[in-house]
Amino acid sequence: MRDLLDAPQLRMRLLHGDAGELDRPVARVCATDMPDPRPFVTAGALVCTGLVWRKDAGDSDRYVGLLAGAGVAGVVAGQALHGHVPEDVVIACERHGLPLLSAPQSVPFSRIIEYLAEQAAEVRWRRVQSRADRQRKLLAAVAAGADIETLVADFAAEQQVSAWLLTSTGTVITGTADLAPEEIDPIIATALTAPRLPAVTTGAMRVLQVGAGDRITAWYLVIRPSAPEFDPYGTDLAAVAELYRQRRADRQHLDWELADRFPVPFSEQPGAAGVALVCEIHAAQPGVSVVDPDSDAARRVSEATGAMAVRTALHDALPELVTSIDREGRLVGVTGGTQEGVAALVRERIGRIAPALSDIRLAIGIGARQPEETVAGAIAAAAAASTAARDDLAPVSLRVADIDSAVGLLTAVPGGLQRRFAERVLGPVLEYDRRHGAGLVETLGVYLGCEGSWRQAADRMHLHLNTVRYRIGRVEELTGRDLGRLDDRLDLYLAVRTLFGQTAPV
Repeated sequence: MRDLLDAPQLRMRLLHGDAGELDRPVARVCATDMPDPRPFVTAGALVCTGLVWRKDAGDSDRYVGLLAGAGVAGVVAGQALHGHVPEDVVIACERHGLPLLSAPQSVPFSRIIEYLAEQAAEVRWRRVQSRADRQRKLLAAVAAGADIETLVADFAAEQQVSAWLLTSTGTVITGTADLAPEEIDPIIATALTAPRLPAVTTGAMRVLQVGAGDRITAWYLVIRPSAPEFDPYGTDLAAVAELYRQRRADRQHLDWELADRFPVPFSEQPGAAGVALVCEIHAAQPGVSVVDPDSDAARRVSEATGAMAVRTALHDALPELVTSIDREGRLVGVTGGTQEGVAALVRERIGRIAPALSDIRLAIGIGARQPEETVAGAIAAAAAASTAARDDLAPVSLRVADIDSAVGLLTAVPGGLQRRFAERVLGPVLEYDRRHGAGLVETLGVYLGCEGSWRQAADRMHLHLNTVRYRIGRVEELTGRDLGRLDDRLDLYLAVRTLFGQTAPV
């Protein structure tokens, strides 16, 4: 608006408008004299009107109120009809906070439109020139050997924004500030699920993709503007960052090709890391396995989603991970850290890519190397856990091989086999309860949770002691098990736990 007032060839006169109102940007020009201007104006528009709609002073407040409600930037009033701009129009603009300029009779609205079009073209040309200068500056920095951390920091300082480079698992490659997990999660959700990028998160972060194609292997440039409007220079930085992403991917793929072609036993890896990971890739459709790398299903899924993308994500989630492909087509790896720490990172970071796994699902097992145990033993435990994880049809399922107890050992058995075991052991009891409502299974669970104490079980269930004795006796008769024997008691405990998730100690 101020540019119009300062243009000598337009000879505009200011009738109302403070400094803040005159600094409003003009997005476009609309000329209208319709009684209801709303269908013909848009937010940010400069409205040129000859005041034909004004029949009396009362029309001004209604008309200007409609313009203000539409979010226009300001008003230019012509003088051809009245020879001047009526005072009631000025008062209405003051009331509704719209800047008002008066155009002389010798200046048609077409000249105002032409002037603004010329100014807009000049601004666009300056932006093109500025972007070309910035591109040359970026490429010169790359040629000089600048690292991506420096480029991101320079970009953020120049644009007065905060900026980060993230992977699809939420790993921060570089950034101008710390990002909390609650900030990373919506960023990655937007990056992996938005119909198109760039996109804006619910927290007003702008997300640009670095690298075309697979969103799992891409990086993401994330920008938090310091103001609602900022120069969208990020597209150039994202294009340059792709050079660094591709360079790292090429090195990584070469390392994997050599490792797969000339495998070194994990036991001979430097440091002989103590946590093993096995990842199976299955088709999203139940019953279609892609464990066999030579199967048609494996080839279809590999082509559709790229097993390489999964491997990339795992290495991204666990930077110290060393992997290879075993004979069954599974990703097998070892890394440092603790079993709990590795499991937590996999759940958090690999869990983030679940929305992008449209064609496959991952069954992941993790096992820690025990004292005096070989790396092969830890891998075998992780493989058993990944087999058990197959039953979970979620996009990413994870099992930890806690095989230092009978309960932990049972978790390494596939869920289908667990249920068959429990139903065979407790089948007659379940059927008896179904027919008579006797509560035998419930009583058995409480009894085992009370370490075989009749009195404690009776008190906990508010039953007579003889009732508990009778019910446990019926369980023994129906199952053919003797709860005085340790092996029979363990079988019954594991069966109850499998069916009902009870975890009381035997």
